[in-house]
Amino acid sequence: MQVTRPVFWTATLLFLGGLLPFAWKTIVLEMPVQPSRASNVWRIDLELGIRGTGGPGSVSLRLPRTEAGQVIFDEQVERGWLDYMERGPQEDRSAYWQGRVRDLETVSYTFRVHLRDDPGAPRDPSGSGADDSPRPENVPRPLVAVLERLRVERGDRPDAIIASLFGFVSHEVETAEAASDDDLLTLVSREGSRLGKARLLASLLAAAGIDAQLVLGLDPSAPADQRLLPFVEARGENGWIPLLPSEAEIGRLPGKLVVLTRGSRPLVTATGVENWSLKIRALHESLGAEELVSFMTPPGAFWRALSLYRLPIDAQASLRILLILPLASLIAAVFRNVIGLRTFGTFMPVLIALALREVDLLTGLVIVAGVLGAATAGRALLDRLRLLFVPRLCLLLCIVILAVAALAQVGHSIGGTDLMTGMLLPIVIFAMLGERIAVTAIEEGAVPTLKLLLNSLAVAACAYPLFHSELAAHLFFGFPELIFCTMGALVLVGGYTGYRLTELWRFRPLVRPATGSMP
Repeated sequence: MQVTRPVFWTATLLFLGGLLPFAWKTIVLEMPVQPSRASNVWRIDLELGIRGTGGPGSVSLRLPRTEAGQVIFDEQVERGWLDYMERGPQEDRSAYWQGRVRDLETVSYTFRVHLRDDPGAPRDPSGSGADDSPRPENVPRPLVAVLERLRVERGDRPDAIIASLFGFVSHEVETAEAASDDDLLTLVSREGSRLGKARLLASLLAAAGIDAQLVLGLDPSAPADQRLLPFVEARGENGWIPLLPSEAEIGRLPGKLVVLTRGSRPLVTATGVENWSLKIRALHESLGAEELVSFMTPPGAFWRALSLYRLPIDAQASLRILLILPLASLIAAVFRNVIGLRTFGTFMPVLIALALREVDLLTGLVIVAGVLGAATAGRALLDRLRLLFVPRLCLLLCIVILAVAALAQVGHSIGGTDLMTGMLLPIVIFAMLGERIAVTAIEEGAVPTLKLLLNSLAVAACAYPLFHSELAAHLFFGFPELIFCTMGALVLVGGYTGYRLTELWRFRPLVRPATGSMP
């Protein structure tokens, strides 16, 4: 490879700066190089937004505990400007923040949990603390009326009682998220939230003499607004039975749930504040529990300072993408400086690949072709008006947005929901690319412009797999020092002074040996 000596030694130092820490971590500290999704470890962020008027206030959050189905570790608390303490026994802990609550305070509790491998199996809630559900001696009259109507008596078989009451709550009480969370209001109105129906079922079972308790579960794989899943555990003839009245599921639970709380006490209790909100974020880790600990708490303060696994979930999600961008830019540099392919800009193919990371490659190329076709046609029409550059570019952005909306409608009508992902694409990229295509077509002609576009899409297709690679995300997130290796490779590419591959192909007649004899 034809590079100067300063370029060679600079690249060598950069490679050593990346490979030596990487080798130390993998060989000495035994940090894993490959991810292992089978571990089923999740990071959960519970963020409380508290709004007050400047007076004294407090908020408490019940904390999960390690039990038969889950192991809680790596707990972290952010207290903001408030004082923090932990209350209660180990089996029923609560995080407690207090102080003068300003206009808006944000506190959070973060933990990691390792779930067991048998999803939906009945759990053993023994030793989980007392439940404050109504006892048979002080049962409210509306609950007694339901038991009399269903002819449920305390001497009946437990499984029969559970089935009867579960059927009543599941099928005769409607589920509405905006409805009440109270068990008696849910019974009277015959409509309740998921929490209200679960509380009603727990109260009815307790009134009938069945050991039962309310459980608040968290489904980390569900959408953000559907992660909290209240259900009931009742002691049947052959052990504890999970009951999910809002989904009419009995005996099994959907997916792998994290148990947050047991009993009727609410998850969050606040005093002296105007209102509060709870945000739940979940991240599926790519490592096992022991492997994850080696990344979070490696020996030595220096290595711990380099660990990115301590950052919030939102920051981790962004960095997992950003840390791959240098490697994708290396691919673009190789295509331009070593192979010799011309593209629309240096980073445009990389940005196209980044924009299409949420869809498969073929669908993404269809979206790009449709949007760029509309942008190019719109640019040609706008050119007749002889507008100034900035208004013309803004109008082109409007055309791109309309094209994306049209693709979403087409995708919805034909059942191809992947096309609707086009609404999330960074449309400014395509507006700028449409302008570049139109200008290049005027200056160089249609055929060279088409070649540039195909070259750009080819480079984007080569960079596209990087943004879908769990291995690449794990390597550059767990070993960020590998960025130095990428920088070393970029130095070598930037210092290359030899022929490009396309030039060797272009001038191949000049390097062929002469076939005839000299006259």
